[in-house]
Amino acid sequence: MRTRHTLLFVLLILSCLSCKNFRAEKNDSEPIIEDFNTVAINNEYQIKVPRFMKGTTGLNEEASLQYQSLLQEAYLLVIDEPKSRFEEVYRDLGQYDEQLSTIQNYRDARLKILSRTTEINSRSKPRPFKINGLSAEFIEIDANINGVSSEISYFLTFVEGNDRVYMIMAWTLKDKKMEHKKTFKTIAESFELID
Repeated sequence: MRTRHTLLFVLLILSCLSCKNFRAEKNDSEPIIEDFNTVAINNEYQIKVPRFMKGTTGLNEEASLQYQSLLQEAYLLVIDEPKSRFEEVYRDLGQYDEQLSTIQNYRDARLKILSRTTEINSRSKPRPFKINGLSAEFIEIDANINGVSSEISYFLTFVEGNDRVYMIMAWTLKDKKMEHKKTFKTIAESFELID
């Protein structure tokens, strides 16, 4: 009888461990490219969007692209503007730092706008990289928003195009950060200008 209880106990432990490993694999797994649709905007740029997200218009009035999944608590938008107009306006305001590149100035300007509506709790260092030959920077932020009880995790990618600058903003609840991190990275790295 004692051997039977021991065996049941061992099976229970193994079953729990396998469930834990399954969850970890789900969070760590690489996104499958077939799970994305390529979306083209105004014949200017294209980006891959997960099939589980649906188009919307209520996230940000400035955005040229807006997608969300209420069920999975995942949100995505792209804001873009003419590079020359951005530089002109921020120089006129005395807020353009000539020591920084255009993309670094754009990043700082967008972070300042974001900080008006959020309380930033942590922020990674900007990581420069290339997306399809374009200069880009990536930053992660955890923040609180008034009226939302859970902390929010933002994944921000800033891209400098030939004539425009872009901000790709993806976000989710902080407790779903690891679940969506690789998907959000796949989205950002798929950004491409349309010739």
